Amino acid sequence: MRKLESLGFSTYEAKAYYALLRKHPAIGYEVSKLAQIPPSKIYETLTKLKNRGAVLDSQSEPIQYYPVDPVVLLREIQQRTEKNIESILSDLATLPPVEAFELTWNLRGDDAINGKIIEIVRQSEQEVFASLWPRQIPALEECLHSAMTRGVYVVVALFGQCQVSANEVINLEACSHNVRSRAGSNLCTVIKDNREVVIGELSDTIHLSTGVWTKTPSLVLVAKEYIKHDIMFNILASNIGSEEYKEIYRDNAIIGRLQQAK
Repeated sequence: MRKLESLGFSTYEAKAYYALLRKHPAIGYEVSKLAQIPPSKIYETLTKLKNRGAVLDSQSEPIQYYPVDPVVLLREIQQRTEKNIESILSDLATLPPVEAFELTWNLRGDDAINGKIIEIVRQSEQEVFASLWPRQIPALEECLHSAMTRGVYVVVALFGQCQVSANEVINLEACSHNVRSRAGSNLCTVIKDNREVVIGELSDTIHLSTGVWTKTPSLVLVAKEYIKHDIMFNILASNIGSEEYKEIYRDNAIIGRLQQAK
């Protein structure tokens, strides 16, 4: 009976059908007794079986019921099921795609942050735009070199002296203290093809570092603008001289307030 139930028959329907296979024709009372179905439920159950095409009834009084041959019944069920499956597959094939939800995934520890950076750099096709700290380079050098070898344009802004494979390397060591003071941590950022970004806050205790990975366009844009800001200010400072640069930071009220804001 459980096998019939797996095909969509209720427990009462399965019991009534099996009872009719054992004795037919039979009136409702006989089916109720043989199948151990409450008399108040038997005619409702037999009507449902008739609608399923599992039983036939006579036109005489009292009404007698006959089971449809199991081979015929199961073949009809199989054919209906196959048609339904084909129809569902056809409907599903024409469903319009829905844009993926933009998710932000949390990362914890240097290994998790660097691991995700390696993953997106290896998937890059056009450009990698990165802002990194020297302690990350031993873990990232191989994937950066490989990306550049594949023809990916690699730009690395580096907060310290270190050899790194990139088409463009911008040394931001002079403003690393300023960045750490402004951000409250060693902030690293890696953008792949302007489509996804890893942002990390590197703690002095490496397992306490935290970060995020996301494809959210607005966050990718903000992250790239942040890197560009540091590069442009570094170029500006180099061209106007360190003393003039410090004087601007010291005397400009707006810059001073921004420096103190957390």
